[in-house]
Amino acid sequence: MRLAKLIATFFYLGKVPILPGTVASFATLIIWHFISLDSFLIRFVVLLLIILCGFISIKVSLPLFQEKDPQEIVVDEVVGMSIPLLFILDSFFLSILSFILFRILDIFKPSIVYYSQSLNAEYGILMDDILSGIITALIIINYL
Repeated sequence: MRLAKLIATFFYLGKVPILPGTVASFATLIIWHFISLDSFLIRFVVLLLIILCGFISIKVSLPLFQEKDPQEIVVDEVVGMSIPLLFILDSFFLSILSFILFRILDIFKPSIVYYSQSLNAEYGILMDDILSGIITALIIINYL
């Protein structure tokens, strides 16, 4: 249970009092930038592992929180931010651009991103960030 909470809060970055989702997203950008995995396949497998760990950690730790979508759970931002970074190998500019686009989409939740939150529990918590990440990736891919 403690490990699940550690992962769900992304090593307690979710406890940051101001903008924990933005802090976790930026930390994700920094980690992806400094871990140089040249193989797309390896990067994709890492993304799948992040999604799996995120899903399980949210499912296990969610009962510990009082809210339906607690602000402290930020592993969903890690998942969503990792999606566009999967396609960016060595451009810090595109990484920053993807960070800005992802945060805009995640905060304002246009269209289907908003409605995806209505899914139950961990599905709803993760899906809006996954969709924001996919939309960001599609925009970024146009610039590659």
